[in-house]
Amino acid sequence: CGLFRVAPSASKLKKLKASLDCGVLDFQEYSADPHAIAGALKSYLRELPEPLLTFDLYDDWIQASNSADQDKRLQALLSTCEKLPTANSNNFK
Repeated sequence: CGLFRVAPSASKLKKLKASLDCGVLDFQEYSADPHAIAGALKSYLRELPEPLLTFDLYDDWIQASNSADQDKRLQALLSTCEKLPTANSNNFK
C-alpha cells in the first residue's frame, strides 16, 4: 500500500486543489493526510499541458538512463536536466 496508490476522498482532493489555486492553504488540515497531498501532486502532474520532462528530451532521458556506469549516468541525467525549459526546471525546485 504505497503513498501514491491510496486515493484521497474526492471532496478532500477538490478542496485541497481549490485552496492551492487560491494560494490559501491550511497546512494543519492536510498535514495528517499524505494521500490528499500525493493525490494533488499526481493531479497537477497529470494536468500539465506537456510532461514535466518534455517530449523533446525523451530520447536524451532514455540514453542517459541506459549508461552502465553510475557516475556517467548521473552526469548525463544532470546534463539533460539543464536542457529543460525554465518553467519545467522550476517545478523541481
